[in-house]
Amino acid sequence: MTDAALVKEMKEQAEEMAKPVDFSRLPEYPRLLCEAVPNEKCLPCLLCEPVCPTKAIHVTFNRTREDFGPLRQGIEGKISVDQDKCNLCGRCAKFCKAFLLLDRTDRDKEPQKLAPYEQLLVDEELCDYCGLCASICPEEAISVEGEPLKADPPLDFVGKIEVDQDLCIGCGRCALVCPYEAMDIKKPFQGEIRMVEKNLDRCDPQGCQACFNVCPAKCWYVDERGKAAPVKDQCIFCGACQKACPVSAIEVERSDVSHTQVMETPWAEEWKQAIAAIKTGSRERPDVSGALTPPDIERQPMPPPEKPEVDPELLRLVDEAVGPLEELLKKPKVRQILEKEPAELASRKISERLDKIKAGEAK
Repeated sequence: MTDAALVKEMKEQAEEMAKPVDFSRLPEYPRLLCEAVPNEKCLPCLLCEPVCPTKAIHVTFNRTREDFGPLRQGIEGKISVDQDKCNLCGRCAKFCKAFLLLDRTDRDKEPQKLAPYEQLLVDEELCDYCGLCASICPEEAISVEGEPLKADPPLDFVGKIEVDQDLCIGCGRCALVCPYEAMDIKKPFQGEIRMVEKNLDRCDPQGCQACFNVCPAKCWYVDERGKAAPVKDQCIFCGACQKACPVSAIEVERSDVSHTQVMETPWAEEWKQAIAAIKTGSRERPDVSGALTPPDIERQPMPPPEKPEVDPELLRLVDEAVGPLEELLKKPKVRQILEKEPAELASRKISERLDKIKAGEAK
């Protein structure tokens, strides 16, 4: 290996070592497993993206109606949507501007009703009855009568769903709203959440909302009694609501923890104890019975500080020099110079003022 190649290799090694290490991703360190993974049943559609509380899901499609030419003029026809078949998946709305999905206005307030849309409308002024939408509807809910448009190139309407696993908390909302069972969920915890009835009389979700604000899954709502209640299927049993509730009206118990494999490392036993503590809520304390206490160090007392001798003549000269400056510093303009001007410029300006004062006294 030549000297140049050796230097290059050493430089690359140094750069690699200088990169920050994400210890949470190393196999030696166990981590919680919480993820949502689309399976082969996924179309995809637009139902899961808007219900994700952490915005971890992003859906895109490869084509729109505009890719097959502009809207044809003078075409007569008829289009209808069978509301009994339509599940408001939104594929048609993503493909063609003639379809309009109406959002549910109360979606954020009622997580027990996950459907993000309440109605699908068709604007026939934007429709030329091409019939392409009927072929992409998974429920065959769209009927079109008119002059079909021959797609060139052939219609290949494909979607892509991406899930940011760093944002995903495993709440399962996407799986609950999906009509095709196309999302596989792994929750970080299994357990139970329940309300403490004896303390619920003090629950005031209109004024407090601590559980609403702290919940990462956004699974809380106000029930028919006017009290806070969780959608248990969406709860990840993190326990944040229990700790945040000021009236102790919430209890969370964990029965299992999903995590990566605990590797055989010198600290493996400590990791197992930490994971077990997540379920039990109690952590073993280390045995410190054999710990040694170092002996006290005898510190020698410090000698009292010696008072310096003061030269009366020198002190008099200092007072004479500082006296005019002391009066000058009481003036607001001079204080402004000290606070806003650079040190050298401020020193020069104040010296000039002192010189003017001395010159006036000399006259």
